[in-house]
Amino acid sequence: MTSWLTPLATYTLLLVVQSLHLLHRRIAKRHISYAEVLSSATLIFHPAALPMVPAPVFVAAHLLLSSVQVVGSLWIRRLSPAWETRPADL
Repeated sequence: MTSWLTPLATYTLLLVVQSLHLLHRRIAKRHISYAEVLSSATLIFHPAALPMVPAPVFVAAHLLLSSVQVVGSLWIRRLSPAWETRPADL
């Protein structure tokens, strides 16, 4: 594994990508999906707190979920429904 593909580095990457993605969803007024929930659940488990889990498992999960978040942001209009605006919301 290269030096930047460590569980801690990919954890930080997922944390940053998830934060930016959720901000983008809020600005674009789009609903969150199961991908955001799964990414958030993954971020609960810090790699240093679970030394029994192999590093490649963490790295693969973090990179996969980060790429899902990036694709979700790029295709936000196609993949996620918009918020419904009601007269009370205006």
